[in-house]
Amino acid sequence: MTSDYVGSVVSVKLNNGSTIKGRVLRISPNTISLTELAGKQKKDTLDLFSNEITDLDIVSLPTRQNPDQKQITIMRRDQSPSRRGSSPSPNEMIPDNTTRKQYKKGDAFSVSVTNMSTDFDFQSSNKLFQKETIFDEWRQQDGCLPRHTNSDKLKPTEMVIESEAPIPGPTFDGDFMTDDKIPMVGLTLSKRIALFKRAINCGLSYSHVVSVAGMSVSQMVIQVLGGTCRVSLRNHNKPPVVAALVSSGESGKVAVTSALHLSQHGINVKVVLLATPKGCDGLVNILKKCKCVVEKGLQGLPNVIDIVIDGTQDRSTLLNWPDWMNSVIDWTDQSTAPIVAVDPQHPTQMPRSPTPPKFTCSLGAPLLSQGQTGRLFLIDIGLFPLAFKEEDIPYRSPFFDKFIIPLNRCVKQRINSG
Repeated sequence: MTSDYVGSVVSVKLNNGSTIKGRVLRISPNTISLTELAGKQKKDTLDLFSNEITDLDIVSLPTRQNPDQKQITIMRRDQSPSRRGSSPSPNEMIPDNTTRKQYKKGDAFSVSVTNMSTDFDFQSSNKLFQKETIFDEWRQQDGCLPRHTNSDKLKPTEMVIESEAPIPGPTFDGDFMTDDKIPMVGLTLSKRIALFKRAINCGLSYSHVVSVAGMSVSQMVIQVLGGTCRVSLRNHNKPPVVAALVSSGESGKVAVTSALHLSQHGINVKVVLLATPKGCDGLVNILKKCKCVVEKGLQGLPNVIDIVIDGTQDRSTLLNWPDWMNSVIDWTDQSTAPIVAVDPQHPTQMPRSPTPPKFTCSLGAPLLSQGQTGRLFLIDIGLFPLAFKEEDIPYRSPFFDKFIIPLNRCVKQRINSG
């Protein structure tokens, strides 16, 4: 009713640009009368026609109404007071909160949208949502087993949908074990050479193996150095120093490739070219053009070195035992830098034992004749399961989301070696 707005304080904007503020005295179909006019109005009352009004704002409702139920209404120019009189009164806009009690516990979404008020209690209504019932329906649709008790709570690492049957694991025993409990069979050097030949005959190139192995060794070296704490633009200290010992064998090729990758990451690389590996003359020339220090001996190495990449422990080098081998062992024995050995292949008899490394990188498949390895890591060089199968080697890929994984010797292997 229009009488509910009599006594309200309103602000009226006229089509001539002026604004008049006053209290509503009466409302007729085409006019509105104001009293208690604000400002310098000389009249006690003022009658305004609907065609003179551009906007009308209600500043305050009559004092007989609850201030919390106050509504601000704007009258447009094309809206007459008679239209506004047909709108519901403020008392009619009050939501009926008692209607919420009509619904049962399972009817959380049965409330009509038209009856939802601005103070809808989402927190209490969310408790009515039966999450466990919905999850059980999903499990039944996907053919999974439902949870037997509603008291089970999921851990952050637990799957909501439980698998009906676990994936079967490997059924063979190994000499090594990954952190994911995947066994790895240790190979003799002759067996692994046959495995590599089988993979190369199937299409795997030897240059690809060397390139992937060198990149993986460089990634491991960066992590040992401290990762982004040492190798980043935020490091304002001197760059770390890495010494790469290169022989003419396969380990020397991997060491040269690793040195080239490390030099592109802001690391001060010192290459000790004890013997030039076959086919690596181009890599050595690139290292020289990149202003990497390439030495022919150990005399030019600095006193402070962060990591040593040892590429001198391949089988051909240790069997031939060149003259510089004793000097290398003497130097690594007195050095305090940790050693990363690249795929060591120790024969049964040697004049001296090389310096035990802190980390050892094994390529593709672990060897049984690697001597003291320290922390052993396995590098994915692209050996595929078919090559293992054709050589009758039990195998299941242990890498999953990684390319370098740690290996642990099994208890059986430690007992046999002791």
